[in-house]
Amino acid sequence: MTTDQFPLPRETGTTPDVRLAASRKLPLPLALPFIVLEHIGRGAFYCVWYLAFYVLCMFRPFTGLMVLAAIVMVPLSLVVHAHPEAANGMPFWFFGLMAIGLVALALAYAVFVDWLTPPGATDPFKRYRKHH
Repeated sequence: MTTDQFPLPRETGTTPDVRLAASRKLPLPLALPFIVLEHIGRGAFYCVWYLAFYVLCMFRPFTGLMVLAAIVMVPLSLVVHAHPEAANGMPFWFFGLMAIGLVALALAYAVFVDWLTPPGATDPFKRYRKHH
């Protein structure tokens, strides 16, 4: 351990200066592998983050289909209520709950993808959807 790495004595009632502790560094030949590994790890993290965002944005149109399926489930539940034999033993309220679940899943997916957006990234598939 070098003298630069010993903790500094501090007076009572003062907070340690974090920048001072962070400014103590290893000599460059020892620190270089760690710096390279840090940059490789950071680059890999951002690559995975952007790739995951890209793939999740590709599946956003399926959430629109989920909402469309939920709209179809409502009249289907009325048909099943009138003709229970048409649903093969499933109760009519199951279709209503499925509609609510599909809409909730579509909204949760949209919120999750918006939350996961990396800094500076935009939806690459937005140009293929209608603008409102």
